[in-house]
Amino acid sequence: MNIQMLLVLLALALFSTMLLNTYNIMLDQSAMVYDNMLYLQGQKIANRYFQRIESELLGDPPVFYFTQIHSNYSNISETRTVNNVIYNIQVISTYCDSLGNTPYSDTLFQKLDVRINCLSTTMDTLYIGTLNSPFSKVFFNRGF
Repeated sequence: MNIQMLLVLLALALFSTMLLNTYNIMLDQSAMVYDNMLYLQGQKIANRYFQRIESELLGDPPVFYFTQIHSNYSNISETRTVNNVIYNIQVISTYCDSLGNTPYSDTLFQKLDVRINCLSTTMDTLYIGTLNSPFSKVFFNRGF
């Protein structure tokens, strides 16, 4: 009788440990999925800036000349709230060459860098476009 009671207690300990481990794994996976959703939303925000500049270059005010991209979009820091998540956005515009290299800048090309960060589910800072690897796009002067 004592052996059977001990085996039942060991079985309960084993199954409860397995259940806790399963819930822990599911919690980790849900945090990973939510962080990826935040990352994708940050990519959409960066893409919004690129599309806005492209539409303004095609004739939508306030950009009438190519040089106005640098004056309007250089060193912008703003916040945007999407689904109760605050995204800190930094936009930098610099003159560059056709490949995006800034040491050999040319007035025909501008590189727009977008860096975004927000708080993840674990209250860590999630960087979307970092200092060394921002979301970048090179715009060139089409002459119209």
